[in-house]
Amino acid sequence: MFDVGFLELVVIMVLGLLVLGPERLPKAAQKVGYWIGKARRYMEGMKSQVEAEFDSSEVKRLLHNQEVQIRELQDKLTDTADYIDTEYHNQFDDKNDPGTTPELMEAEEEKPSEPQYDIIEEDFTPATAEDDQVKPVVENITSNKAQ
Repeated sequence: MFDVGFLELVVIMVLGLLVLGPERLPKAAQKVGYWIGKARRYMEGMKSQVEAEFDSSEVKRLLHNQEVQIRELQDKLTDTADYIDTEYHNQFDDKNDPGTTPELMEAEEEKPSEPQYDIIEEDFTPATAEDDQVKPVVENITSNKAQ
């Protein structure tokens, strides 16, 4: 971050000597060194805590375990689906049943199924809502004319 070389340090020391004087320069250098050391220790502590929290190897291990578990569950689901599919075909599509022959099964597949009910056709005109409204008015008019 800060690239301080030997020349820059010499310039800072000369300026510190001129500004502070020879009496206060050693105490100032001691305090600066103390605060720099304290800052470094604080940064190292924070760095170690962050690394402990975000330990990449631990996260990678957890992700790997999750992927393995997901693969196992997918395999189980696939096996279960295959088992159900084969059991379904074994129960309902049994070609080796002695009561069925391939010719009968083909005839049943080709023959369209006929309806199991009779269709009744009547001439039926449904009443509309307008008819229900007009009927009482017409009856009222005819009854008034009759009187």
